[in-house]
Amino acid sequence: MRERRLSAGWSQDELAERSGVSARSISALEAGGRRPRMSSVVRLAAALGLDPETRAQWLAAAREPDARQVTEPEGADRADRADGVGRPARTDAPGAVPGGGPAVSPVGTTAPTAPTGPQQLPMAIRHFTGRTRELQLLDDLLADVTPGCGAVVISAIAGTAGVGKTTLAVHFAHRVADRFPDGQLFANLRGFDPARAPVDAADVARGFLEALGVPALRVPADPDGQLALLRSRLAGTRTLIVLDNVREAEQVRPLLPGSNTCLVVVTSRNRLPGLVALDGAVPLALDVLSPAEARELLARRLGAATVAEQQEAADELTELCARLPLALNIAAARAAEHPGTPLEVWARELRDSRARLDLLSAGDSHADVRVVLSWSYRALTPRAARLFRLLGLHPGPSVSTAAAASLAGRPLPETRALLEELHRAHLITAPERDRYTFHDLLRAYAAEQAAALEPPQGQAAATLRMLDHYLHTAHRAASLAYADDVSWQSLDLAEPATGVAAEELADRRGALDWYREEQPVLERIVDAAHRTGADVHAWQLVGAQVPYLLKSGLWQQWQRAGETALAAAERTGDLGHQAHAHRWLGQVHRSQGRQPEAQRELRLALGLFEELGDRPREGRTLLDLAIAHGEEHCDAEAVAESRRALELFEEIGDPSGQALALNSIGWYLAQQGELREALPHCRRALELALDTGNLPGQSSIWDSIGFIHHRLGEYHEALPAYHESLRLRVAVGDYFLQADIHTHLGDTHLALGDVESARAAWVRSLTILEDLQHRDADAVRARLNGCPPAPQPPRSA
Repeated sequence: MRERRLSAGWSQDELAERSGVSARSISALEAGGRRPRMSSVVRLAAALGLDPETRAQWLAAAREPDARQVTEPEGADRADRADGVGRPARTDAPGAVPGGGPAVSPVGTTAPTAPTGPQQLPMAIRHFTGRTRELQLLDDLLADVTPGCGAVVISAIAGTAGVGKTTLAVHFAHRVADRFPDGQLFANLRGFDPARAPVDAADVARGFLEALGVPALRVPADPDGQLALLRSRLAGTRTLIVLDNVREAEQVRPLLPGSNTCLVVVTSRNRLPGLVALDGAVPLALDVLSPAEARELLARRLGAATVAEQQEAADELTELCARLPLALNIAAARAAEHPGTPLEVWARELRDSRARLDLLSAGDSHADVRVVLSWSYRALTPRAARLFRLLGLHPGPSVSTAAAASLAGRPLPETRALLEELHRAHLITAPERDRYTFHDLLRAYAAEQAAALEPPQGQAAATLRMLDHYLHTAHRAASLAYADDVSWQSLDLAEPATGVAAEELADRRGALDWYREEQPVLERIVDAAHRTGADVHAWQLVGAQVPYLLKSGLWQQWQRAGETALAAAERTGDLGHQAHAHRWLGQVHRSQGRQPEAQRELRLALGLFEELGDRPREGRTLLDLAIAHGEEHCDAEAVAESRRALELFEEIGDPSGQALALNSIGWYLAQQGELREALPHCRRALELALDTGNLPGQSSIWDSIGFIHHRLGEYHEALPAYHESLRLRVAVGDYFLQADIHTHLGDTHLALGDVESARAAWVRSLTILEDLQHRDADAVRARLNGCPPAPQPPRSA
């Protein structure tokens, strides 16, 4: 039966809950000490979902008397379960359970027997949820024993405050208690108790010796002697030891028995790398619950029907609690006290990040998220505590080492060491090297500490260093990635504040990688700059991102950034910044198919550029208007705007602008069917783009030339033009426009009768467009759906 239960991932308590058979009876049945009543077998078989054949075998086994077994007493169903612990009954000859085979302990080779030693485990938590992966890792640890090596098996469970380390350790210990009949020892070492000092190893040893029945007169007076006697007493026994709330490895190392028949489970808010490196402990880092586990926890506390009927509010509640078990349990307890109140009410209260920690308190220091987090914070060194506070000023979701160094105004090596201290304390996590994050409740606590302990001028200086870090790094990234792109305009930046550490970017690839990694952070940084009144920084941060957002097809992010940039520019009254922001918004509206909005924003930008006398930007805005006309199939108007732009660029002697305008004229003439007239414009545009080194411009022109050859039926001339256009788009990291070129390649391959190549090109295009959620995806999907099947090769005779 035990194998069936474990394969379902249930504890004895969970099977008892599902079957109606008491945990005590289940434990005794699994140990082989009782012959089950038929009603118990029926209930257990139903709960475990046995197939008919196995169920019949269980019932037959239950009917056969066994002199070694006692019969399960009447009234055992839902018997005394107040302690929440299923312990096997005593028996002299444990045997097999119905349908389950013999029970064998992974630690040692002896089958489980009834416990004879101390049983100190605290009560298991009734609402324990999830942690299937972690429990499996702990089960695997029990099975991974090297015979004869003499080394104790140690698991070190580490995680942030409130994540459920003790709950997991106790739950697991109850699951495997029957494998340790010589006793289960438990001690809280108070490693992070603010009111009392951590417990000394010798004090723990004296308590354990007393529990193991060693007379007081036989316990040595000196600590070393007490620890040595404990190790001697545990040698060769099958004993489970849970050492909870450990501060450092030295606190537990003297307590470790030298026997591989014992299991030691250690929990700590610190990572205890010394215990792992020197004592062979297997680390198990405990994170917050997964969304499914968090939802299940709420369901078990509030009822499955309540959560299912209010799933959206329940999911928001779990996220506002950062999926931290302690916070979820406190929120669930508050909701349970008012069963008629919709979960949306509780979620709405928690949305206010300033009040969230106040609400996540049950009036008990151990059931108060702020208090529990404070115990870890107070254990930090002063410099690490300051860095933790300042990280609360960062909007997230993650922070690099250089950004953290800028916040603190400290050198990189020192900051890296402090971040590692925070990481060891589980106050931050490191999903990848040199990148750190923490959940929203820790962020709120850090921000509270910053507000309370950092003077206003110190907070303002740290925020300025943070903004300068991202602004100067983004500007460097744009200069590397888009130096040969006329859409990029270098910004006039002030010198960075003292203590700013910009990222070291060396080339285009590194710059594009940085943009991709930091893009979610940059969104929040722009908002933070505008919110704190740093409007020049806000506008410049958007300006340093626009080329990347445009070429990556990140339309929604681009629109939000553009709106923030416009609001910042209007607040400062800077007309030039307003003109650029209107143009950026016009471009994103155009790209999203909202042409009336695009025309309005672009006309506003054009008027401001004319007023300011910025003729190069005036010409490029005219080309944006041409594209907006083209999107509405108003090709004659598009040609007219392009000719206006060409005249302006010729007047001011701008060859890059002339190349763009000539290509635009050629493209829209081709759309009107004037192919022979279009081609010379594009070839002249290519000459100018090659002279100026404008790679994105060259790519667009090659695409136009390929398109014209395709429309002329000159497919073999179209293919190399498209391939060169694609090569250049890949080189400059222009993700979105690669899709357009793949589509054109597919059209040309199909015209040449190469169905397989056509499909491959369209699939590549569709992959990009679906990734960007672009409206052009439907047209490419229609091409694929209407594509004839590739011809099959003839079968050989």
